[in-house]
Amino acid sequence: MAVVVQHKAYPYLEDWLGLKEVAALEPKPGVEPSVADLGKLLGEVAANRPRLVIRSAYQSPRASEWFAREAKVPVVVLPFTVGGDDRAKDLFGLFDDTVERLLAGLK
Repeated sequence: MAVVVQHKAYPYLEDWLGLKEVAALEPKPGVEPSVADLGKLLGEVAANRPRLVIRSAYQSPRASEWFAREAKVPVVVLPFTVGGDDRAKDLFGLFDDTVERLLAGLK
């Protein structure tokens, strides 16, 4: 399944679940994308038809929300680490919460 990520933070998750990262919103790690960057990416990923935009809970929602709205796909916000939210109290909770959020984004 094709996905767009806000930041290249999930390579192991992508590998584990068979997700295909077709773009990262940040032009460089840690650099907030401009509207021009996002517009260019929107055209580049159109052929790959991403199903989700994934971002971590600690990241600003501006870029992912704009991109998702324009691409007409949902944003899935992941806790990123144990303790990242109330359900991710341990490693099993983190995995369960992450998978449930991804599946909910597909509905």
